[in-house]
Amino acid sequence: MLQPLLSAIAAAVFSLPSPSGGAAAKASSSPAKLLGQRIMVGFPGASAPAALLARVRAGQVGAVILFGANIVSDRQVRALTSSLQGAARAGGNPPLLIGTDQEGGQVKRFPNGPPSLSPPQMAASGSTHVAYRQGQMTGAYLKSHGINMDLAPVSDVPTFSGAFIRRQGRAFSFNASAVAKYATAFALGVQSAGVAATAKHFPGLGSAAVDTDTQLDELHPSAAQRAAALKPYESMIPRGLDSVMVTTAGFPAYDPSGTPAALSSRIVGGVLRRQLGFGGMVITDALGAPTGHNEIAAGVLAARAGADMLLYADSATGELGALESALKAGQISRAQAVASYQRVVALKQKLNG
Repeated sequence: MLQPLLSAIAAAVFSLPSPSGGAAAKASSSPAKLLGQRIMVGFPGASAPAALLARVRAGQVGAVILFGANIVSDRQVRALTSSLQGAARAGGNPPLLIGTDQEGGQVKRFPNGPPSLSPPQMAASGSTHVAYRQGQMTGAYLKSHGINMDLAPVSDVPTFSGAFIRRQGRAFSFNASAVAKYATAFALGVQSAGVAATAKHFPGLGSAAVDTDTQLDELHPSAAQRAAALKPYESMIPRGLDSVMVTTAGFPAYDPSGTPAALSSRIVGGVLRRQLGFGGMVITDALGAPTGHNEIAAGVLAARAGADMLLYADSATGELGALESALKAGQISRAQAVASYQRVVALKQKLNG
């Protein structure tokens, strides 16, 4: 339903009516703030660097990701997230999205926090209530630490025992219907606690033998495997899934050029938006991962492809300037920029409503 409004919205890009008060209206008043809401960055250490806080106040960063090195203690994390949100408020900006990977099993940035079960264990329980409750506890735990976005559940369907997502113990099951059932339950549990869930890694890393965070990979799943990989998303999207993370692997069956999925309009705009009807926030996997481009160039290409939130694992500052230049040159359309801005702010409004 958003598409018919884009031309009218674009004409008013620098005077958007606020969906959540004056802060959102102010955030749309310049290209830097319009585009800044689409930038998620990581940073080193247990406290936010002054330069990052300054960027947050200026509206040039709209989201932050926390890794294990950022997490020392409960008290420290709460102080960290409070300082970040305080900087956003001080600049009159929408609240930050603050995300982390709390999947369960091997990938838990809070090692002692929920979920207490890994994805395979949730599926082995035979109970979607168990998976829902694991998600609910995870969401409540993250929210108590000032984190409002879980980069989970993993929704990949492994196609062979050597798939890296299977070897790492991150996949719910080999069976697509089981993955759909338990990933959906976990995601809904997370969201019931007021935290955004993020299904990943679209359109599916089940056939990847290598970790796509460290190696550029081109995947060739069969038609049946592609259909199976989409089942979890077909389950979650109609139930109000907040966010989808798109992988940096290439899928020639969807985009013959082999362009990494997160940088491909055929995959983001075609498969995810049009075919599956996803209207929520699309986030890239970390753009520091191999894509055939440096992360600054990859961010521009991902924005052109239709990704809303651009994930830079470090706190480099050149990404905003590159996005502004692309917008000015018409490489990123104004309507596209506004649509992504609105999806990001709509999620923030939901989480802080």
